[in-house]
Amino acid sequence: MEANAAWASGHDACDPDGTLDVVLRAARPATEFDTADRRLLRPVPEVVRD
Repeated sequence: MEANAAWASGHDACDPDGTLDVVLRAARPATEFDTADRRLLRPVPEVVRD
C-alpha cells in the first residue's frame, strides 16, 4: 500500500466512477471527515513567503 494522493494513484486503470468517488471523498472539507478517517489526515503545511 502506498500513501499517494487519491488523484495520482494510477486511476487510469480503474473504474472512472469509483475513482471520482474516491477523489471527491478525499477532497471534502476536514470538518466532514468521520472519526475513523480523521486519523489519516495530514496537517496543513505552513507556507512561508519571502
